[in-house]
Amino acid sequence: MPIIRLEGVDKVYRTADIETTALENVNLSIDKGEFVSIMGPSGCGKSTLLNIIGLLDTPTRGIVELTGRSMNGLSDKALSAFRNTNIGFVFQSFHLIPSLNVIDNVALPLGYRKGETSGERRKRVTEVLERLGLGHRMRHLPSQLSGGQCQRVAIARAIVGDPALILADEPTGNLDSHMGGEVMDLLHQLNREDGRTIVMVTHNEEQARQTDRIIRFFDGRQVE
Repeated sequence: MPIIRLEGVDKVYRTADIETTALENVNLSIDKGEFVSIMGPSGCGKSTLLNIIGLLDTPTRGIVELTGRSMNGLSDKALSAFRNTNIGFVFQSFHLIPSLNVIDNVALPLGYRKGETSGERRKRVTEVLERLGLGHRMRHLPSQLSGGQCQRVAIARAIVGDPALILADEPTGNLDSHMGGEVMDLLHQLNREDGRTIVMVTHNEEQARQTDRIIRFFDGRQVE
């Protein structure tokens, strides 16, 4: 059973004067454990697709299934709970809170979960940061870190809740080639060793070729 299945998905944005089709008739299936790249020119619908898979947006029409469960018609509360448990996000611009240190930034997703003590959460965060080579940076603020370290913190935040699915939107876009390579190595490690499914939007053809499959979009349509 695929971990992601989209059938006949459209996304149309409407205002009083204009209608814009961001996605048209997208049919997509991604199996558990795959590392898939989404490619295409700017404005072709890549980020819209990722937002729909990540339950940050809803399709105008079509079916969205994650982990074998239909997401259509679920309440905002149910979608939020599913997202918090099953999906981790990595963004180009890190989205770390400047006033929080590394530990507190990574612990943020766990604050929405019940049944764990603060000590248990702190232990889980520490273990993830140690694994990602950030044990010596736990008390640092984002402003005290390099770009590559900030992205590692963002990845730690994405996986601390043990999600099966990681969605990465241009995760190396703000990094130089060396730091970008390190981030890609880390994503491949999470995919191979943990079996996490990763869907990555990228403009980098070389990095895309390192993944299991490339899905290309043009003008909101899947073309390859």
